[in-house]
Amino acid sequence: MSYSIKKIGILGGGQLARMMCQRAREMGLITHVLSPKKMDPASAVCFEWHQGDLSKTADIKKFAKKMDLITFESEFIPAAILEKSILKRNQCFPQISNLAKIQDRWPQKELLWDHEIPSSPFMKINSKDDLDLAFKAFDGHFVLKQRFGGYDGFGTFVIKSSIQLKQFKLKFKGLENHFIAEEFIPFKSEMSLLFARNLKGQIYNYPLFTSVQKQNQCDQVFGPSQHPKQNLMVQKIQKMLTEINYVGLIAFELFNTGTDLIVNEIAPRVHNTGHITMDAFQIDQFEMHLRCVLNMDLPTFAENFSAKNYLMQNLSGTTNRLPQFLKSLSGRLHWYDKIENRPRRKMGHVNYIGADHKTLKLLAAADKKKIRL
Repeated sequence: MSYSIKKIGILGGGQLARMMCQRAREMGLITHVLSPKKMDPASAVCFEWHQGDLSKTADIKKFAKKMDLITFESEFIPAAILEKSILKRNQCFPQISNLAKIQDRWPQKELLWDHEIPSSPFMKINSKDDLDLAFKAFDGHFVLKQRFGGYDGFGTFVIKSSIQLKQFKLKFKGLENHFIAEEFIPFKSEMSLLFARNLKGQIYNYPLFTSVQKQNQCDQVFGPSQHPKQNLMVQKIQKMLTEINYVGLIAFELFNTGTDLIVNEIAPRVHNTGHITMDAFQIDQFEMHLRCVLNMDLPTFAENFSAKNYLMQNLSGTTNRLPQFLKSLSGRLHWYDKIENRPRRKMGHVNYIGADHKTLKLLAAADKKKIRL
């Protein structure tokens, strides 16, 4: 069967699935989406939408039987559910075994440790007594992270005092083993590295990107960035991806301490910081992921020659009112077509390409004033 007529099933109907479907259609691919609501962003752009609950084995199994290949837009579907639902060998990418290692922050940290990839010191929390041990081990300043499902700062708690630790104990009494503890890492900036790997073992990695956070949520991404430790980090990550035979796109969120790069978290999927690739690169992260899933060849070079510098501005809701565009924008808009607006909800993004980052930031700031969110 030609890759162009294979049915690619996507679990989830949010903006990541939407952009994947849009790129797939341009590549001549057929995508089907399984999601709860007909008005989900991806439903309007896929070949066929299927209603289903992503927490129910029966719904995923019924969907998977109709597909040639399965992928997902989020790492939040428990691997145990996918194991029971997707029965064909080599049908799901990234592989369910690798999803299981990464979606739980405890084995994720172990994975980094085993492959000697720099990350913050950590402790597994089994009981409230372990919280006291972590407080002592990390000199009263550490981070507690929810093992499953945390994102954009949700599920993350910075502990700086015994009072804060006591409050955490009261709030999560009996749920302590749902968290891991990490040493607090002071950092100068946040960065990311995105990799794509196919079954042939070919690997492509995008340049280093810098991200700017507001209220623990990605606000801007710009690049290309440089760091003295980036080549070593790339080598170590490529070696790990080869050893675990990872297939698909994967993002590594990093802390830049100035002298070092430290992996903060891993996302086994297309990623918010990769949205800039839609305009600054000849092959964006969504096509890279689809190429990996289909075991197509990956490029050795994908940069857009006109993109000397580039910036992505997220557009997140600030109210519950309908968004309004007051004037035309300077950058290229990617709108997610979400029906409901609300504070902190990602509604779209704008990409900019130009000669210097200062000018691009000014354009982004001016464009944000042209939109009522």
